[in-house]
Amino acid sequence: MEPRAARLRKGEGPRGEQEDQCSGGGNTEKDRGLDLVQWTRHMEAVKTQLLEQAQGQLRELLDRAMQEAVQAYPPQGRPLPSIPPDSLNKAREPSLGKQKIFIIRKSLLDELMEVQHFRTIYHMFIAGLCIFIISTLAIDFIDEGRLMLEFDLLIFSFGQLPLALMTWVPMFLSTLLVPYQALRLWARPRAGGAWLLGVGLGGLLLAAHTAVLWVLPIHVALKYQLPPASRCILVFEQVRFLMKSYSFLREAVPGTLCARRGEAMRAPSFSSYLYFLFCPTLIYRETYPRTPYVRWNYVAKNFAQDWWNSTSFSNYYRTWNVVVHDWLYSYVYQDGLWLLGGRARGAAMLGVFLVSAVVHEYIFCFVLGFFYPVMLMLFLVIGGLLNFMMHDQHTGPAWNVLMWTLLFLGQGIQVSLYCQEWYARRHCPLPQTTFWGLVTPRSWSCHT
Repeated sequence: MEPRAARLRKGEGPRGEQEDQCSGGGNTEKDRGLDLVQWTRHMEAVKTQLLEQAQGQLRELLDRAMQEAVQAYPPQGRPLPSIPPDSLNKAREPSLGKQKIFIIRKSLLDELMEVQHFRTIYHMFIAGLCIFIISTLAIDFIDEGRLMLEFDLLIFSFGQLPLALMTWVPMFLSTLLVPYQALRLWARPRAGGAWLLGVGLGGLLLAAHTAVLWVLPIHVALKYQLPPASRCILVFEQVRFLMKSYSFLREAVPGTLCARRGEAMRAPSFSSYLYFLFCPTLIYRETYPRTPYVRWNYVAKNFAQDWWNSTSFSNYYRTWNVVVHDWLYSYVYQDGLWLLGGRARGAAMLGVFLVSAVVHEYIFCFVLGFFYPVMLMLFLVIGGLLNFMMHDQHTGPAWNVLMWTLLFLGQGIQVSLYCQEWYARRHCPLPQTTFWGLVTPRSWSCHT
């Protein structure tokens, strides 16, 4: 028998092979090209199916891990929320229905401090600060012959501190008593007119509580002309109490509204609400994972979190102040998605920037005593644009350098403009107080 290759050269092979030889090489190359295209499409389809299956399995594993974490710290007196069966199919709406879950873990700063090289850099900064203090004291002693320990700026900034603390007391008492009592009134059984009366009384209490938090500190600051640091105490506590009150009612009221008619809902314990007012979070939960005792040295040492490795403004906004970000994400972004629809992410994110920028500008206006919307423009306009432009897909070190450069520029602009306006309003007072005179920057016309 002759080899197969010899028979093919003689044209004695199968009919299909003979037809290919008779039709020429052009059709053969064309058929092979078509087969290659079809095979490529088939492999792309297989790859897509494999990726979808892998993502589904990974999502299921993460959901199970999250559920086990929740079960490890179940809320007292409240059933554990179960994971919806169709949650794996909602890949396009990952933000809807998500809640903040508190678990015991090390902070990012703790993990970084375990690295010897990072600790060395940290110690170098401490050593530099010590040398700066020693050099300043030495220069004062050489030039003046004595130590210039003057605290005039601190004394001025914290002037009338007892008045600010006395104003804080009714603000705290109102936050401690009113939201919890309003919830107890709303948690009554829905039978007869007693529940409607409780709803009305609860609403009046909350209106009075809001008036106390808003009107009282503003009235005291304007009437007694509190200096900046004393105003900081009032405005920071004002905003904190408002955010805490909103979170408590936002988390507890839905359960009250969903209670069956004629049944009363068990209100959260007062001790849990009292602990929430002092714990470092703005998201209310009945229980939080806690260590056996408070490590005050650890609290003092890690007062600030690590965020300086950000390469995008979106990551910077999330990690710069995690506590405030959680509140904005839960009650502005997620609720905005719930109201506008799961696809309106841009509008919900814009709402977050708007609320944050307005509150920041209000704080600056309260502390400094004048309206100069530098923070509003930098945060809402420039910061909003950078958030969408410098997103999480930029991960190179150059983006971290660019982010720090823009942060330094923004901080420098704010300090320069606000300081100019501060001194301009003291050296160039208005001859007559008018609305436009109050809202127009004085530094634009003051040249003394």
